[in-house]
Amino acid sequence: MAFFFSTPRLTVRPWRERDRPDLERMATDLDMMRFVTGRAWPADQIDEFLTRQQRHIRNHGVCFGAVELAERMQVVGVVGMQPLDGTDFRGDFELGWWIWKDFWGQGLALEAITPFVTHARNMGLKRVLAVIDPPNSASIRVAEKLGMHFERTISARETVATRDDKPASLYAMDLAQA
Repeated sequence: MAFFFSTPRLTVRPWRERDRPDLERMATDLDMMRFVTGRAWPADQIDEFLTRQQRHIRNHGVCFGAVELAERMQVVGVVGMQPLDGTDFRGDFELGWWIWKDFWGQGLALEAITPFVTHARNMGLKRVLAVIDPPNSASIRVAEKLGMHFERTISARETVATRDDKPASLYAMDLAQA
């Protein structure tokens, strides 16, 4: 069964076909993508992302899903959990969040990602990780408020092949202790 989380302001759910224009708006905006991959995504990368998220839903019941403002039924972000690729991360899951820039600073990322911590525990995961671009102080604050701690610096290429080979901060949360 796929996830579906509601908070007072948000719904977080798997992607629907009609959501593609909202994802495209975010993924082609350089302000939005500067801390995600450092560049706007072409159409084929957006399609690959959506296909990968569908595969994660089938295989794990979670993905980086659509964040929708409850009052407007408008997609305003990408939040969720997915397997963290890379040889050093077998079995690890990554928490991730990006909120459309018009809604930065309103606490939406923390509100949207928090249910995934409980869900990860329910899945029996021992820990969750977040890969954060070191200058992204807003995401670091979200990770710390969530209860994550800095674990180490890695190359961004260790996790997703489309990222440049630059330092990334790995944040972790031990779910047995959190």
